[in-house]
Amino acid sequence: MTKTPVARATASMALLALAALAAVATNGCGGSPSNKEAASTATPVNVSVMRAGAAAGDALVLPARVTARDEVTLTARLAARLTALPLREGDRFHKGEALARFDAPETHAAMEGARAGLAAATLARDLARKQEARMDSLFASRVAALRELEGAQADRRAAEAAWAQARAQVDQMASGTTLEAPFDGVVVRRHADLGATVGPGQPLLDIRSNEVGEITASVPESELARLTGAHPEYQIGEGPWQSAVLLRVDGMTDFATRSRVARFRPAQGTALEAGAFGRVRLAGGKQSATNPTLTVPVPALVIRGGLSGVFVAENGVARLRWLRVGRTNGGAIEVLAGLDPTDAVIVNPAGLSDGRPVRVAS
Repeated sequence: MTKTPVARATASMALLALAALAAVATNGCGGSPSNKEAASTATPVNVSVMRAGAAAGDALVLPARVTARDEVTLTARLAARLTALPLREGDRFHKGEALARFDAPETHAAMEGARAGLAAATLARDLARKQEARMDSLFASRVAALRELEGAQADRRAAEAAWAQARAQVDQMASGTTLEAPFDGVVVRRHADLGATVGPGQPLLDIRSNEVGEITASVPESELARLTGAHPEYQIGEGPWQSAVLLRVDGMTDFATRSRVARFRPAQGTALEAGAFGRVRLAGGKQSATNPTLTVPVPALVIRGGLSGVFVAENGVARLRWLRVGRTNGGAIEVLAGLDPTDAVIVNPAGLSDGRPVRVAS
C-alpha cells in the first residue's frame, strides 16, 4: 500500500525522536565512573600488614592491684547523728585512734536511759536471786510448796535474761559512740559526711592496713589454663617487669565477669605499697588448642558508630571486615569473630576505603 506524504512525514519524525533518545542514553552511560571504579583506578597506598594469628601465643597482660593485709569497711553500730569524722581520703592513722564519734545530745540521753535500765535490771535480778534463795530454804524446811520454789526460780531466770539484755544495750552504745582504728593504716574512702544521721550497718569509712598482702588479678575463665606452667611477672606503674610467684587461685568464679582472682607475691621479696595498681603478665603456660586467640593491634581498628572492623589486604585492594571483639590485652584487642588467622590485617588504616588499591610493604 502506498503511504501518503503525511504518513511518511510522521514516520520520519518518530525515527528522529528515537535517535535523540538513544544519544541521550549513550551520553548518560558514558558519564562519571562509580565510586568503586574511582577507587579501583586510584593510586595505590603503601600499607603494612600483619597476620591475625601472629599474636596468639603472646603473653596475657592483666590489670592488677597490690592488696593490703587487712581491708575493712567501718560501719555504724547504732542509729545516731555523726558528730566527728576527722580523717579524709589518704590520711593515715594509728591503732586505737578515734575515726568516728557520735557525741550528739540525743545520743548521750539515750546512753543515760540505757544505763538507768541496766541499773533497774540489776536490782530486779538481785531481788529475784534473794527470793529464790528464801524459797529454797522454806522448801527445805517444808514450809513452802514446790510450786512456789519453781515460780521463784522462773522469776530469777527472767530477771537474769532482762539484765543481760540491758547490759548488751549499754555495751553496744558505749562501743558505738566512738569507733577506734583496729590497726595502723590509711583511709581509702569516706561514705558519710559530718552531721549525717546514720543507721546500724551503714558504711562510714573504707580503711586498709599499711602491711602488704598480695598482688591480685582477675583472670578470665577462658584463660585459666595459662596459669598452669606460666611464668608470671608483675609491673607497678611504669616500672620494670619483675618475677612473681603464684600463690593460689580463688575457688569461686565471679558470675558477672566470668573470672577468678589469682593471687601472687614478688619472687624477690620487693617492698610494695598497699593499694598500688599495676599489671600481671602470664608468659608461657597452656593455651586452648581448639580455640586459639586471635588479636589485632588497637591502632588497626576502624570504629564507625558501634561497629569495629579492620582492613585486610586482598589481591592488591583493601577490604573492610567487621569484627566481634573481646577484651583489650595491652596494646592488642581480642577478635572473637570475623577474621581468619591467615588474613593480612592492615595496621595503618588511616585514609583507606573499601576497594582502595594498596601496595603491601615488604
